[in-house]
Formats: sequence, structure tokens, C-alpha cells
Amino acid sequence: MSDKPRPLPAEEELPRPDESFLQRFHRRKMEARQKDLQEIPDHAGDDVATVAADDEIEPDPEPTDADMPPLESLTADSDYRGFMSSKVSESLRRAALKKLFLSAQFNVIDELDDYAEDFTTFQALGDLVTADMRHQIEVQARKSAEALGRSMLEDESGADEQHPAGTESQSAAAEPVTADAADETPPESTQT
Repeated sequence: MSDKPRPLPAEEELPRPDESFLQRFHRRKMEARQKDLQEIPDHAGDDVATVAADDEIEPDPEPTDADMPPLESLTADSDYRGFMSSKVSESLRRAALKKLFLSAQFNVIDELDDYAEDFTTFQALGDLVTADMRHQIEVQARKSAEALGRSMLEDESGADEQHPAGTESQSAAAEPVTADAADETPPESTQT
């Protein structure tokens, strides 16, 4: 910062007591425009008048379907502005734009487009096992081991409920084995 004091602003730059910021901004813009208009030389107004007179002569009529070149003759360098006229039929306009956008200049796929690639074909992994695949295999193995352990515990507890411990061995020891019982064949069991 310099030690020099700033000059006081001109009186027109000072805000008026009844004026808001936007009113002051608008007033200063209008003053600047008026100052610019006063500085323009008089002969410049003559040029504007001649340009306006030229525009009033006769505007070009809007082209129709008959005025348009054949679609086969259109190239990427052709002028397509005439096809945008309101008097050109919609079908001809669409055909011309289709020809334009199918040209090599515009027919380029954006590489940043998420859907521009073909994700239906992919390179097979082969014998490669990724860390995520390995983790999923371990999780599945853990779950199946827990399920097997639970089912074994349920089987043991279910067998204990059906045959209380020690009752089967006690009843077998209480009955004497006879020769007649040894000759008997057990009844056939029906297995499905």
C-alpha cells in the first residue's frame, strides 16, 4: 500500500442520501452511456442510416423444398442453413440433418460416454482368482461349515430326545440271549 492519500471522489460519484446501491449503480451507468453518445462523431450516424436503408430494400425470400439442392449432392462442407427455413418440409429437413450427422465429421463416439462401450463381450479370467473371489469362497466355506455344525448338533439333540442316554443299553443287558432268539431273522425293513 502506498502512503499517498486517495483523491476525493467527484460529486457525481458520491451516493445521494435517498439513493440505494442499485439506484446509484444505474445512475452511473446511464451517465456513462450518455457521455459515450456525446463523444461519437456525427458522420458515424450517416453510416448507420445507409445500413438501415440497405436492410429495407428487400429481404431474401425464405427457401422452399424446390430451392433445396438434392440430398445426394450434399457433403460435410455443404451449406445446410437453407434446410432450417420454416418453408422447408420437416421430412426434407430431417433427411438433410441425418445425412449431415452421419458424416465422418460428426459420427464420432464420445469416449467419456458411459454407454459407448460394448460390455457384453469381456476377456475371460481363466485360472486367475481375484482377491474378491477368494474372499467370497472363504465366506461360503465358513457359512457351510457353520450350517453343517448346526445340523450335526440338532441331530445329536434329536437322537437324545428320542432315546434317552443309557436306556437302550440297559434293556439289552436285562434280556438274556436265547438260542431261539439268535435263529430268528429280523423282519424286512421297507426302505424307499
